[in-house]
Amino acid sequence: MILSWVNRFTLKTGWSRGERWSRINFFKLSFSTDGTPKVLYPLKSRTLVKVSGPEAGQFLQGLITNDIKHLEDAGAQSMYAMFLNNRGRVLYDTLVHKWAGENVFMLECDKSIQNLLQKHLKIYKLKRDVQIGDVSRLFNVWALIGPPDLEVSHEQEKLNITLFKDPRLRELGYRLVTSTDVANLDLHNTFGKDIVIKDDEQEYQALKYSLGVSEGAEDLFPGSCFPLEANCDYLHGISFHKGCYIGQELTARIHHTGVVRKRIMPIVFKNISNEEEIEKDAAVWAASEPAQIKVGKLKSRVQDVGLGLVRIKEALEAKTLTVGKTPVEIIKPFWWPMEATKERLTIVKPEFEAVETK
Repeated sequence: MILSWVNRFTLKTGWSRGERWSRINFFKLSFSTDGTPKVLYPLKSRTLVKVSGPEAGQFLQGLITNDIKHLEDAGAQSMYAMFLNNRGRVLYDTLVHKWAGENVFMLECDKSIQNLLQKHLKIYKLKRDVQIGDVSRLFNVWALIGPPDLEVSHEQEKLNITLFKDPRLRELGYRLVTSTDVANLDLHNTFGKDIVIKDDEQEYQALKYSLGVSEGAEDLFPGSCFPLEANCDYLHGISFHKGCYIGQELTARIHHTGVVRKRIMPIVFKNISNEEEIEKDAAVWAASEPAQIKVGKLKSRVQDVGLGLVRIKEALEAKTLTVGKTPVEIIKPFWWPMEATKERLTIVKPEFEAVETK
């Protein structure tokens, strides 16, 4: 799975054969001997907040961008969503996991904003029959890259190992939630002795960034962008059919105009110098006459790949792009819809009839 994705990604960058194999080998080190990727990354930057009670679903429905009924009625086990402020900007991104028992949900979030998220929930709780709990000391969160047919048996669930398919992209594999007393030996017994258990999440971050997927406060500083700019719509994180939620009006307006000029996109660094310090929010410049044009900002970076919030049209049409003194390339993710880079213009007739053209 990872090899096929890496080939698609590296071919789109125009890298040489040697550069492509360097990128492929970066992930190939984690493969089992039979060629099936099965790699487990501890997500120490992620944690869980438990929301439960008879009114838990209704409570979350008014706060998140996605439709909680996907978990309650449609049989899904996990979904992607965002919490917005009243100006329609992203506060926190989350994976909502349906937990054991009725009206019990686990909100997976960035550990650095856990207290802020709990405070946000409690502000809107009012007199609802909802319990909000910190369970960060009880569970660990993992990312598992593996074949698409992985399952956890009933016996393994007794070991407090719960598996969720990542609802955003198939290439992101699974989320694994384990109790803190689950040892590596238990994980090997569950998923096979050929599974590779990593010590950190750096390689997984590189995978996310290469795919163009942002996650957590490091990539999406609270209040800094709109959900469509963070590709929340392309990652199945917004319902445009549900009722009202905080920030819904502006989100719907942007969606229905069809114009999103900026989005989070992968940035590939070429010949980056170890001596050069590239700061967060550094400008991305496009060569132009008579002067350079700023097309966006760098949001995060790990190794030679990062994420930028950039103007789509200008970034993809630019012949030369730089961050600092380093040449970079901005890639349109392969999973974007085909029409993603087309801009629709709205022409308003005198009779106030809006006509959209492409």
